[in-house]
Amino acid sequence: MNTPSHIILNLAILGRRSQPQWNPHIALGAFIPDAAMFVFYGWTRVIRDLPERQIWGTLYYDPTWQTIFDLWNSIPLALLGVATGLWLRRRRQTQMLGSAIALCCASIILHCLEDLPTHREDAHRHFWPLSNFRFESPISYWDPNHYGDIFAPIELAIVLLSSLYVFRLVRSRWGRGLLIAVNIFLCLGYLGFYF
Repeated sequence: MNTPSHIILNLAILGRRSQPQWNPHIALGAFIPDAAMFVFYGWTRVIRDLPERQIWGTLYYDPTWQTIFDLWNSIPLALLGVATGLWLRRRRQTQMLGSAIALCCASIILHCLEDLPTHREDAHRHFWPLSNFRFESPISYWDPNHYGDIFAPIELAIVLLSSLYVFRLVRSRWGRGLLIAVNIFLCLGYLGFYF
């Protein structure tokens, strides 16, 4: 799935209208597993000025980069974060911090679970460091050769419907404007990629 899709879906699943103060932590947790990918792309494309084919066809699969990506997509490490957050939440002076950490890490886990059925050769080792197993799904969220042309409009529809719900969760004009902008960006990106 695309990073904005993760953020919107995680807000729809974990967000509460009565507790909008937690939305940034949910959004951050949904973004964290893909953060290293943005750094990777910025370094290879912007700083080193490498061609897209080399970036995604070769460098993306470099073992060092794969380990970095897998570190941020690790369900066991995120579970450790949830446990740490819950432990901190039990203490009065760190209650808010603990809640924020637990919710952020829960959102990381949700991101990983959303990725499992939609990544093929770009699958992560979601159980690292306990296992090097990669679940390579028969479905790709983007590759038309592996049903990406079928899954992408389904993802887009789910995100657009979820956005209607998330719009009610977000109270600030800035947040609502950002949500609308992200949906427009996703629609234009879908049209540009598949048509």
